[in-house]
Amino acid sequence: MSKENMSKKNILDYDEEKTIRPQNFTLTAMKEFYDTIESDQFQGASEDTIYKYLTNIMEIVSFKDFLRRYIYEYAGIKENFNQVTNYPELLLEIFARNDCYDPSDVEEKKKLKKKANRWLTSESVKRENMFYIGFGLDMNDKQISEFLTLVLKELDFDFTSPSETIYWHCRYNGKSWMEAQKLLEAYENQAEDPSIRENHMWQAMQNDPKMYVSSEEGLEKYLHYLKQLGVAKKRETQAREVFMRLYERAQKLCAKHLNRYPDLIEKDGKQAELKAEDINPSRMESILYSGVAVTDNGNLMSFAKLKEQFKSKRLSRARINGILGGKPIERFDLITLIFLIYALDEEKLTKSAPARFNEFVDETNDLLIEAGMIELYPVNPYEAFVMMCVVSEDLLDTFAGVWEKSYDEE
Repeated sequence: MSKENMSKKNILDYDEEKTIRPQNFTLTAMKEFYDTIESDQFQGASEDTIYKYLTNIMEIVSFKDFLRRYIYEYAGIKENFNQVTNYPELLLEIFARNDCYDPSDVEEKKKLKKKANRWLTSESVKRENMFYIGFGLDMNDKQISEFLTLVLKELDFDFTSPSETIYWHCRYNGKSWMEAQKLLEAYENQAEDPSIRENHMWQAMQNDPKMYVSSEEGLEKYLHYLKQLGVAKKRETQAREVFMRLYERAQKLCAKHLNRYPDLIEKDGKQAELKAEDINPSRMESILYSGVAVTDNGNLMSFAKLKEQFKSKRLSRARINGILGGKPIERFDLITLIFLIYALDEEKLTKSAPARFNEFVDETNDLLIEAGMIELYPVNPYEAFVMMCVVSEDLLDTFAGVWEKSYDEE
């Protein structure tokens, strides 16, 4: 499969500010991605090749190791790195020094110690935790960016988010966690200002947010626009609208898929033809994750060997129910639904792999942008995995097969 035949829209266009090693890490990851899907072994043994790529080729940096190394260097420890065992105590000491908790508060100290132990033994952490850790360990804005992009394999600071904008400003200027919380409180308490409209100033701010929010005056103006224009709320609404459109498309295709196997379908104790509304989160989960073993309660087994790579990125029935109940939508939710649609749509399956890949990338990028998110990011293991499945011979079987292999090799 030739690189020239793959999508040229956005897939290789990365802002150098958005990755820790722009000329190495990101481009190397992209080269490895293309080398894998173009290999002789990929066609016919794609799930094995994908699994090998995810577990042996793609660079994965363990959060716990990176965090320990940071603490080791920050604390100026002289003894051998592998002989240091008091990292939880060191973390609490540094947090106290940076006014991120009150060591005289017994309950607060107990809670932070539990978190510290969890962070220091985790392959990854939630994005929101990374900012608190960054303040507590006195990381500057660039160091937090490194953890976000290199270690968590996520996107850099999001300047459409009021909290992340404030966090960047504070860390860039050496301000504390408490100062950040005061700024967040002030943002939340802003009075309505109907005179604010989208204008050239707001466009300029969006084009180069760091230039504006680096100063206190610029931050105040930027946050005023964010609040009065309802940027965060609009993005949440748009993301939910995109999710529901995709979910309804997926329901129709899942019903059509299951109707091919009437002996497996029962409704009110009888065989029946399913309609879109009959596809509940449980049925959708069973189609997506047929390769994952379930517990006695019917829940998907906890993560196996791919836990480090996928960080709980499963569109399970619990996850879908949570979203339908109002939980925020994440990038992987949309990407997974789009993949499921492509895996079940007969028209898309008849296209050549390069044509299908092009269409998937273009449509996914357009929908992510509509939802207020940025385009596909193949440096992220889960997104690379989904994109590889799109160019395999059997999308759904390959997707399920990689999951199954993860459990078989545990």
